[in-house]
Amino acid sequence: MKSNIQCPVSTNKADENVARIVAFFALAITLLGLYMNAYWLILLLAADFTLRAFTTGTYSPLKNAAKAIAAKLSLEKKTTDAEPKKFAAGLGMAFCLIIASLQISGFQLAANGVGAVLLFCAVLESGFAICLGCIVYTYMVLPFYKQSSKL
Repeated sequence: MKSNIQCPVSTNKADENVARIVAFFALAITLLGLYMNAYWLILLLAADFTLRAFTTGTYSPLKNAAKAIAAKLSLEKKTTDAEPKKFAAGLGMAFCLIIASLQISGFQLAANGVGAVLLFCAVLESGFAICLGCIVYTYMVLPFYKQSSKL
């Protein structure tokens, strides 16, 4: 399946190990935010996703903590395309905003359902290095891009 995946490739690279550690942090924060019904915690996570999706991530607390942990553990740098990671961070931001809105509105069960999807994505990334950003791009964005380029 991996050979069919086409990522929005750029010259920007990211460290896969750092991305996996960040995903683990996102997993833990999401679980805690859902368990405590703490929309403010989910909004903090949304802010971090925003920093990573729309900037270089220099000021992302989770990315900086993950880089420090990777360095402390002497993990070898494993580069990958950064754009799918940015795309996935944008999706994570949207999920967090939806979860927080549902929590604020009193729809905890719905928030938990949306949170379960975010948790699933975080488990795939942190545990198995599977970025759904590439998969979503390949099957939901790329076909429309190819179709519009033919017109």
